[in-house]
Amino acid sequence: MKAASFAAALICFGAILVSALFAAETVERIAAVVGDRAILASELASQVQMVMIQAGPDAKLDPKELARDILRDMVNDELILSAARDDTTITVSPEEVESALDEHIASLVSRLASEDEFLAQLSREGFTKRSYEKRLSAQFKDQILKQKIIGKRLSSVTVSRQEVEEFYKQYRDSLPEISPRVRLAHILISFNPSPTTEDSLRQLAEKARELAVGGTDFADVAGQFGPGVVGGRIGRISREDLVPEFARAAFNLQPGSISGPVRTDYGWHIIKSHGRSGDTVDVSQILFPVVASAVDSTRATTLVDSIYQALQGGADFRETAKAYSDDDSTRGVGGEMESMDESQLRPEFIAALDAVQPGQITTPVESQLGYHILKLLDRTPGRPLGMEQDFDVIRNMARQQKVAHLVSKWVDDLKKKVYVDIRSVDIVK
Repeated sequence: MKAASFAAALICFGAILVSALFAAETVERIAAVVGDRAILASELASQVQMVMIQAGPDAKLDPKELARDILRDMVNDELILSAARDDTTITVSPEEVESALDEHIASLVSRLASEDEFLAQLSREGFTKRSYEKRLSAQFKDQILKQKIIGKRLSSVTVSRQEVEEFYKQYRDSLPEISPRVRLAHILISFNPSPTTEDSLRQLAEKARELAVGGTDFADVAGQFGPGVVGGRIGRISREDLVPEFARAAFNLQPGSISGPVRTDYGWHIIKSHGRSGDTVDVSQILFPVVASAVDSTRATTLVDSIYQALQGGADFRETAKAYSDDDSTRGVGGEMESMDESQLRPEFIAALDAVQPGQITTPVESQLGYHILKLLDRTPGRPLGMEQDFDVIRNMARQQKVAHLVSKWVDDLKKKVYVDIRSVDIVK
């Protein structure tokens, strides 16, 4: 994965992964107390670190000043959550949390090359998709609680046309513009691993098992198979945090024994058991991610070139997409995608689309997903927000500002009723 993609992934994984990196540098103590709840220094440190990563190395941020601002926001959030927990009419269902998690995961996957790359990144950080979601579930539940209590208190807030006009007059020059938008259809030819590639990776996994069973230190085996192979101690983990195929194999192993190759969505695993207790196992693994070979890439190149020539010769784009595209989400509708901001486009798409007009197709464009043939259906230029044509958008912005002001006043009232003790924020170097 490119360095930029890795950085984006690290940022997206957020406070959970950063906290693990930062905890070793932070002596655990209390940064603030709100009612009967403590905000730990490690929680604050992880938030500071995440913001600094997102800002980039060139940002002129004072860590201590940033920590003070973030701690203030964390205290305010905890005050709002305290009010939400005290309101017995506000509940959050497991389905709501699951839906929020699904949206979050989908957002992360969209910033990487594919879901397989996302799963591999999680694995390198010691997570499965299930364990990552479990770690995040409490955080998302709190977010939903906060949204619900604010919605309950302020759902009736409205803004008059005069207020909207005053907001627009005051902020007109700083309001975001309507971004340029494009509507596309595409045909994706993925770099799919062939059965031959799959079989060769399984054979490598079997060879790794032979080495481990033959006495080579399990922790050293992965290093003998190149940079794409990962391995090491996972540690004690519960059944529910493992994908089913991995769990079945791990729980069937006796302590000290090593599994044969196990196929999951992550790739081929060799698993070593260090012990089992109740519904948890202590295991190590060697993982061979299943990725396309050079031969597979050549096969994709040949196919996409033939499809492009057919389209140039008059073949119907929609029917060709239905027959050949590897994008399951758009194949059924002839490759057509939802309208999107140009800023959402992959960089390699932008140059290709600049060379075509609506109704035309691009030459094959390569991305980490595979080869794309894009058809530009429509392009809408960007423009400033206009009071009349974008009245609903501007009204929503004005309402959000009014709600933020009322929330701030409400939090000030809560501080008079709830014990708040903000301590030192001297937690960063």
